[in-house]
This record gives sequence, structure tokens and C-alpha cells, in this order.
Amino acid sequence: MQQDFPRTPEAVESKWLTSALQSHGTLTSDQQVVAVQQASIGDIVGVVGEVARFELTYSPAKAGPASVVIKFAHRNPENRAIANNTKMYEREVIFFNEVAEKVETPLTTCFFATMDTNSGANIVVLEDLRDYQVGDQVTGISFEQAKQVVATLAPLHARFFSSWATEFPDMLTIASDAYIDPFLPGFLGCWEAAMTNFPQCFDNAMGPQMPAYAASVKQLMKMMGDGPMTFIHGDARMDNAMFGDPARGQHPVVMIDWQNMMISNPLQDLAWMTTSSFTVETRRANEAALLADYHAALVGLGVEDISLATITERYDLAVLFVLNFHMIIAGAFVPSTERAKKMAEEGVHRAVQAVLDRGLLNRIPGGTQ
Repeated sequence: MQQDFPRTPEAVESKWLTSALQSHGTLTSDQQVVAVQQASIGDIVGVVGEVARFELTYSPAKAGPASVVIKFAHRNPENRAIANNTKMYEREVIFFNEVAEKVETPLTTCFFATMDTNSGANIVVLEDLRDYQVGDQVTGISFEQAKQVVATLAPLHARFFSSWATEFPDMLTIASDAYIDPFLPGFLGCWEAAMTNFPQCFDNAMGPQMPAYAASVKQLMKMMGDGPMTFIHGDARMDNAMFGDPARGQHPVVMIDWQNMMISNPLQDLAWMTTSSFTVETRRANEAALLADYHAALVGLGVEDISLATITERYDLAVLFVLNFHMIIAGAFVPSTERAKKMAEEGVHRAVQAVLDRGLLNRIPGGTQ
């Protein structure tokens, strides 16, 4: 892949952006970016990367988009290593260069995407959805917003329900050793740190079960693959959901951040959303209705031989599995802001409560309850 690209927001220059936008076809050979100004976008440093907005000036004027959003690999070595260990940056580059044209869900335009596999650096230049409202997983989304997300994810899942094995023969799957072997050490090296960082989240029946849970994650990943699978977004928490206004010609929801695309139990996307982005009270009140909406959407899109009972069973397994994602965020990553710390704490708390509420302790292989 191309190695001549800016590695940090500070390195972005008008000449490079001109070349990138011309390569995409957004600019013609006689149009160019003449000035680049970094603008506010909120928290520039995320869990595994950095995101920056750039205002652009052109010659001739208004030749291209007024602004773009650019994603970079995390500059913190620990965060970058975890992302590269499971090919997160590489997966997003592959998604936009090879997969995006196949999926049936609204997407932000990608103008350029590449990475340096030697250093682990990457860059993804995207359409700026600045007029959309980003979901807030710390505060928590509403049931109506969650239904909009389901309406966006269901066509993505349904499209590949029976064809993923032929359309994506080389893609990582949740149960493959190619995914599990590099993924597992990250979790095993941090779950105890997560308990140390947020002990109040484990002052309940989950706490004593954590050693058994940690020992069972590989088995849970194999179980995730032992049933219906399809192409999934893989990181459907609501900081990755952009909510639009259809009255203004916008999509109701555009999912961003495709670093975790893979083949898995489709309920992984829903479980990651509900345990990360619903408050505990909102999840308890609306979980069953959301699963029923999702099942009805799949059936309406032509997915055959899948019952609501199967959806619910696969969701329970996914809820139990995705607890490990919350533990990784809470134990392995270095929070860059108070909001990032709060996000980690809320995620662990909500995920643990979901496991307890749904009576899933007895599904932990080797557990005592």
C-alpha cells in the first residue's frame, strides 16, 4: 500500500490533499487545494486513532468539498499496537477500497484510504458529515434512535446472510484462529486492570465469575461462529452513528468507522450498541422490542428460517461475548480525556448489568452459577 502520506494532522498539506482529491476524481487536473486549516471536531484523540477536520480553500473557489475529516492511526504506541494486532486500520482501508461498493447501507464518501503496513500508520480521508448529529454513547441514545440504527444495520446484515462465504472468502471471521489468536492476548492482558480501574462495576455476582469468564473467551468466540453469521459493522456503538434529518435530504443514520468489519454473529452489532449506548434503564425497557423490530426487518428483507427465538438466543450469546470489548477499553487503552474515562466506566457498568439482567452467568463455560 502507498507509504507516502501524512501520519499526523500536523503533517497535512494542501499539495498532498490536492493529489488525493484528484486521484479520487473529486478535483480535475486544473483544480487544486491552496490552503488547509485544521478546525474543531471535538475529541481529536479516540480509543484507537485520531480524527481531525480540515477546512479547505480551492483554486478556483469552491472546486471541492468545503471540509474533510481525516483519520489517522493512534500516536500512542500501546493503543496503536492493539489496533494493529487485529488489523483494525488495515480492515478500514480494505473496506473503503474493496468492500464499500457492495454493502447496502448509507456510507460517507471516502476520498482516499491507505496504510503503511511496516509502521502501522494509516490515513482515511472522508466526507465531512458536520451537519449530522453524532450519537452520544456516554449520555445514552433513545429507543427511537436505536430503531433507526436497526433499520440501517438490518439491510447490511441481510444482504450477505447467505452469501458471505462466497463474497468474502478471505475476510476475518469471529471464530477463526486468524482472528482469535492475535485478539485474545489483548483481552487476557487487561481484564484484571479493568477490574482494578473500575472495581465498583464488579461489586456484584459478576466479580467472582471474571476468572472463569476470562478463561472462556476463546470458547465464546467459537460459539459466536456456531450459528448464523453475516457481514457486520463490528463497532456499532453510538459514537460511530451519525443521525441525519431526512427533511434536509440526509440519511436517518450513517454508520462511520469500519475498522472492525468482519464476519460474525449479526447480533454482535446489536449487543455492542445496547450495552455501550443504552443506559441500563433504557435497555431494560426496550430490549425485547428492539430485538422484535430487528427480526421483523430481517424477515422483511428476505432472510429465511430465522426465528425471534434464535435472534434472542444469539443476542444473549453476543451480550456475554461483547463484555470483553468493554474490558479491553477499560483496561488496556490510555484514556485521553475525562469523557473517554467516563465512556469506559459506563461501558463496563452497562455490559455487566446486561449480563446479570439476562441471567447469563450460567452460560459462562466453566462458571459456577
